[in-house]
This record gives sequence, C-alpha cells and structure tokens, in this order.
Amino acid sequence: MKMEVQLQELEMENEQLKKDREEMLKIISQMRITMNRLIDRYIMLQEK
Repeated sequence: MKMEVQLQELEMENEQLKKDREEMLKIISQMRITMNRLIDRYIMLQEK
C-alpha cells in the first residue's frame, strides 16, 4: 500500500514538472521573440 501511495505521489509530481516545463518553454520562446525584435530594432537604429 505504501508503495502505491509513493508511486501515485511521484506520478503527480511528474505531471506537475511536465506542466512547469511546458510553461517555461513558452516563456523562453516569448523571450526569444522579444530579444530578436529588440536586436532588429537596435540594428536598424545603428544603420541610420
């Protein structure tokens, strides 16, 4: 019984980690887009 409870807790933790990972990937993707936009803007300003 104790092993089943531990397994269930680990599975729940694993699911939460997967959700957290997906959220982090979305955040990183958005940061990359923003960084690229800022770099493009900086380059355009430097060319003027």
